[in-house]
Amino acid sequence: MAIATINPATGQTIKTFEALTDAQVDQKIQRAVDAFPKFRKLSFADRAKMMMRAAELLETEKESLAQLMTLEMGKTLRSAVDEAVKSAWVCRYYA
Repeated sequence: MAIATINPATGQTIKTFEALTDAQVDQKIQRAVDAFPKFRKLSFADRAKMMMRAAELLETEKESLAQLMTLEMGKTLRSAVDEAVKSAWVCRYYA
């Protein structure tokens, strides 16, 4: 079943996306299961580095991420940029 992004002002379908199949979801879950044993052994310092890198990427790519959020979720561009910046702040907080 396709998932559609619809412009609320015009009712026009902007883009449709195909949902993942059960097999694709299972594959993604298995990748997470396989990665966890290695991740759990990382030090907090190493995890913090990863969170800081995520924050850098969110801020650097905030405009393109905001366009994607707008397309996929119907957010306004301004609120999507703000969400990317807020997410970067949260990454730094937890780092």
